[in-house]
Amino acid sequence: MVLAAGAATRMGRLKQLLPYRGSTLVEHAAEQALAAGFDPVVIVVGAEAESVRAALAARPVRVVENSAWHLGMGSSIQAGIEVLLDAEAVCILLADQPFVGARHLREMERLLTESAALAVAAEYNGTLGVPALFRRELFRELQSLEPATGARALLRRYAVAYPLPEAAVDVDTPEDFAKL
Repeated sequence: MVLAAGAATRMGRLKQLLPYRGSTLVEHAAEQALAAGFDPVVIVVGAEAESVRAALAARPVRVVENSAWHLGMGSSIQAGIEVLLDAEAVCILLADQPFVGARHLREMERLLTESAALAVAAEYNGTLGVPALFRRELFRELQSLEPATGARALLRRYAVAYPLPEAAVDVDTPEDFAKL
């Protein structure tokens, strides 16, 4: 599940559609999930949903619109998990972490498969965060997240760490994009 619903207020324009390596940030995130072998790949959209949907039209992904996107990340996770209830696990990643690659996602999936942990989370800057993978046993808790909060509390409770300093690079401001 790629979260791509926010309005990117700090960026001043929709960051999901910023150009990156011949496509856009959201297309790049979708391609990484597809290359990792994830199926289905669900993209949760919200702000400027039709523009983001159009950018993804050529990709074999399922686009889910979160009409409550303005309430926060938890609402997007809820919208995405609703269409993934039959999955064994879900990977949650962001459209604005361009250095997270398919190789990382496959390694995280292998760690989840080979461990008894209920979740695997990227570890960077001294904390656990996304991308993160959750076993089906946590879907109910993901569904009941407060709309304004993400899954950080679940990660602290259930996740094993996967060192991923590349995830620390995200594109939130024009300065971040200029560095990219």
